[in-house]
Amino acid sequence: MNLEDVYAGIILLLGIVILFQIFFMYLMKVRMHQLKFEIEQGSSRVDLSDIELEALTRNVEAFKRLKI
Repeated sequence: MNLEDVYAGIILLLGIVILFQIFFMYLMKVRMHQLKFEIEQGSSRVDLSDIELEALTRNVEAFKRLKI
């Protein structure tokens, strides 16, 4: 086994590592798109009007004043 064989093995190993990294980056990209979609769906369900927000604030303030 000479030095060229060692270099060839290292290059092959690094090539495989790079392919795994590209694959995992693709998986992370897909997951980020899924999470972005879930956030967009969740934000559409949480829309509050000004009246609802004021009522919620008043109720929280009233709850704070209660001596429990």
